[in-house]
Amino acid sequence: MRPFIASPSNARRTRSREGFMTFSPRKTPTTSQAPQGSPMLEWTGERYLPWIKDAAIAYEHLHRYVLAARLAEGKRVLDLASGEGYGANILAAAALSVVGLEIDDAAVQHARKKYKRENLEFVTGSVTSIPLREEHSFDLAVCFEAIEHVEDREKLVSEAKRMLKPDGLLVVSTPNKDVYRHESAGENPFHVRELDFEEFRSLLRQFFKNTGFLGQRIYANSTVWQIGNAHDARIDEFVIARDTAEFEFATNDRRVPLYFIGLASDAALGKFPGSVLIDCSNELLRQIQEALAWRERQSADRAETIASLEKAVAWRQTQLEDSLEAIASLRRVAGELETGNADLTARLRDATHQLGLIHASRGWQLILRLRRIRNKLKALVTFRVPG
Repeated sequence: MRPFIASPSNARRTRSREGFMTFSPRKTPTTSQAPQGSPMLEWTGERYLPWIKDAAIAYEHLHRYVLAARLAEGKRVLDLASGEGYGANILAAAALSVVGLEIDDAAVQHARKKYKRENLEFVTGSVTSIPLREEHSFDLAVCFEAIEHVEDREKLVSEAKRMLKPDGLLVVSTPNKDVYRHESAGENPFHVRELDFEEFRSLLRQFFKNTGFLGQRIYANSTVWQIGNAHDARIDEFVIARDTAEFEFATNDRRVPLYFIGLASDAALGKFPGSVLIDCSNELLRQIQEALAWRERQSADRAETIASLEKAVAWRQTQLEDSLEAIASLRRVAGELETGNADLTARLRDATHQLGLIHASRGWQLILRLRRIRNKLKALVTFRVPG
């Protein structure tokens, strides 16, 4: 499953008793609501939920189950790690009976309430220790996007084989490690270990005599079909690629799987043709267009914000220039005042010096004596005059 939802920073990592890496995330809003009448499973990113509005994830998961349903007709089927239950429900439309096995009891309770068919059963249990009594009782076992979540992958495959009839078939998918890690936005926190093709093939060949492999990936395409003849299954595929200025026809090996789908059995394997899942509502294109429109709105908002900020910067620049001019003017005034102050200080110093010279002169001393004589005479005159 794609890794861009749920981040390790938003979750607490724990290890379940079956070896799955699980998280207890903080509450994360979903893009849409679960159907009425069924329990709401929280969108954590660990499992696909049908009401999540991500068309690409839906295409990948639904296509695998639709492909498996063509192999399930009239058979007893075991869906390992059945999650929300949508896949087991798809299988049950064609199969004789289906058992969905899921470790999360909340998901099991949800599935039992939402998907009600007489030939469909949901059981709580581990894919590495399947709690079903009847061994070798299933014609087909499917296990989509679970191996990379489990520490003991060999135990998972051996348990699947234990539940299959001698000629039973296992259909299992997993991300292509080399491509998945390169193209994903970040590490998927729910994956214990991803596999490359050789590791995946070696794992299946440990337990089954015959193996076959399909690749899965979402590609842009043009579809041509016969109008009025919906049951014509023959499809010719043409591969193109634009490596230069123009599209050119390319060989099929240019298609690089994002996911591997393995088919394993002790019986001989027939031919498994590829298939195409067609979304006639063009939901993925609509979502891309919505995303582009949103980005355009964001770009316009940012451009408007930038223009506003540029105006504010220009205004600030004007204010700064005015302030600098005022500062320069004040500095000129301060300089003039400082010059005037220095002149006054010099003049005061000269006056003080002149006054000192006067006070030290004989003339000033004579004046002081005359003032003392005058004061004494005034005192005598005042004393003799009768009151």
